[in-house]
Amino acid sequence: MALKHIEYQGFRNLVDADIQFADGFNIIVGDNGAGKTNLLEAIFYAGNASSFREKEDHNLVRFDSEFLRIEAGADEERNAAIYLDETKKKLTLGGNSVPRISDFIGWLGITVMSIEDIWIVRGAPAKRRAFLDWTIAKISPAYTSSLIEYRKIVKQRNRFLQSLNEGGNKNLLEVFDEQLIECGNKIYKKRSAILPELKKSFTDFGTNFSMKKFNFDYQSICPDMKLDQNVLRRVRHREVSLGQTVVGPHRDDLFFSIDGRAMQHYASEGEERAASISLKLAEANMLHEARGERPVLLLDEVSAELDSSKRGILLGLVKGQVFYASTQMPELPSAAAKDSRFFRIDGGALEVS
Repeated sequence: MALKHIEYQGFRNLVDADIQFADGFNIIVGDNGAGKTNLLEAIFYAGNASSFREKEDHNLVRFDSEFLRIEAGADEERNAAIYLDETKKKLTLGGNSVPRISDFIGWLGITVMSIEDIWIVRGAPAKRRAFLDWTIAKISPAYTSSLIEYRKIVKQRNRFLQSLNEGGNKNLLEVFDEQLIECGNKIYKKRSAILPELKKSFTDFGTNFSMKKFNFDYQSICPDMKLDQNVLRRVRHREVSLGQTVVGPHRDDLFFSIDGRAMQHYASEGEERAASISLKLAEANMLHEARGERPVLLLDEVSAELDSSKRGILLGLVKGQVFYASTQMPELPSAAAKDSRFFRIDGGALEVS
């Protein structure tokens, strides 16, 4: 799939514009703070109705505007629009209103690759869970719905666990347990289905960047990624004491390794960056396999801290439509240069170079 055009109003620092894109490489060059990342964010927002770096939608509205509006199209049949102001957020696909965000996410397959991706490898477990959840959400609206429901259940169950320390009725805990088990296992089932492919692809891409073997394993208290009453009984005292749900998909992690040893302790920064890039390439490959078409790739300064050799390897591995944002013009493979457009951005204003 390729994004043919995007039109935006009132988004971040971007000057309102309607832009046509190439099906291959789209190179966006500009100084730091010029708006390169904001443009990539607008594209991501058009495809997922959310930002890859901002939790609050209203922070995306430009300071001098009362609303933001984005329209984007891959072809005549696949197009979308988003309108957001202080009181409402309206989503449409193919001209039809979409009431649930889970039915909107992923109409345009997108993978973001950023210099910040290194924190998936070296950061907190929440970063890795977020990566995994977003990857699955792009190919499964049902997973998104399960995830939203699961988070509600955990929040309610935590409140109930806290009430037990104040003399609450313990019999009601079984009701929350059953809800947690049912919804949690839906999430586990989907994660179990995609992890082998993601893991293999991650290892395969890693061989392009390193002589050492990249790998990851799924870590969970739940045996065989299955939540049941036995697991909950083992942690019952701890949960009541803490007033928190301490077991389930929201507490699991991915353990990254290099030649069988913990990547966080034994990998160099260059190896961690190569691993994070390999992981995002694996995500893009998985989306390609699931959807039958390549996702749009958004590269935000991802090669800034790579040496020239690894930068060349990366540009040779990316497939499909690519948006490459950087302060400097890259050296494109000859084949890629034939189908490309070059843009210059300054003060949020984008123009064809």
